[in-house]
Amino acid sequence: MPTPRGPRDPKTKPTAEGPSEFAPGMFVGGWKEALRFEGSRFCVLDEAPEGLPPATHVPIYNERRDRVDPRSLDRLAAAMQEAHVSGQPVLVFCGHGVRRSPLGAAWYLHRTEGIPLGEAYDRIAAVRPQIERANAWIGNAEELEDA
Repeated sequence: MPTPRGPRDPKTKPTAEGPSEFAPGMFVGGWKEALRFEGSRFCVLDEAPEGLPPATHVPIYNERRDRVDPRSLDRLAAAMQEAHVSGQPVLVFCGHGVRRSPLGAAWYLHRTEGIPLGEAYDRIAAVRPQIERANAWIGNAEELEDA
């Protein structure tokens, strides 16, 4: 049985549908958002799922080893930058837009703007507060800060 909802707090903003823009023309999101996105799509899921919209697949996380490969993240950031400079909107996506794609977006900012990864995550979280930072879910998160 659904629980009744009380009156809405007037300070609470409704969540926006669609991907989150973390830099001009650069977006982070999940699978459902990728289906509707017009532009270059980059999928960072471990395996490219059936029904994948046209996208470049760049797996970045090895679940069995609980590690992210910085070289894969570098390839992703370079491909995203190439698409971006060509004038296309760019979306990096995973299943729900909470773990892998925010890492890819933060890494893009880390590499292209030369900012610390933690600061890059702060920028992603400012537009997509539901993210989980790498140190909460991968084994080699500390290594990424030095990469």
